[in-house]
Amino acid sequence: MNNKSGIVAGWIIIASILIQFIPLSRIDQPSKLPSQIPVSVLAVLKSHCFDCHSSETRWPQTAYIAPLSWYVTGKVRQARNALNFARFDALPDADRREIARAASRLAGSDGLSAHGAIPGFPPIRMTEHERKVLAEWATNNNRE
Repeated sequence: MNNKSGIVAGWIIIASILIQFIPLSRIDQPSKLPSQIPVSVLAVLKSHCFDCHSSETRWPQTAYIAPLSWYVTGKVRQARNALNFARFDALPDADRREIARAASRLAGSDGLSAHGAIPGFPPIRMTEHERKVLAEWATNNNRE
C-alpha cells in the first residue's frame, strides 16, 4: 500500500505543478473612466466595485494559483459580462439609470459582502456615507 500511495502522491504533485501553466486571461485593457458618473460616486465604485466590474482589476494572489485561479478569473469574467463600468458611457440612458438603482439597492442590502465574495478580494464593507452617496446618485438618476 505504501508504494501505491507514493505513486498517487507523486502524480498529484506533478499534476499540481503542470496546471499552473494553463494560461488564463488576466490582461486588463486600458479604459477611460465613465464621464456620466459624478466624481463622488466614482470614488465609491472604484474602491468597492471596479476590481470585478471594470477593466482595472487589481488581481489578488489567488488569481495566479491554479486551480483557484480558474474560479477567481471566471467570477471576474462573469462580473464584467454583467456590468463593466468601462462601457458605462456607451449604455442607453435607461440602462444607466437601472445600474444606479441596482447599485443603490445592493449597497443598502445586507447581501453586499456576499455579492463580492471572491477568494483573494477584500470583503465589501461600505460606510454609511458611501451607501448614502450611491442612494443619492440613484435618486438623482431617476429624476431625469
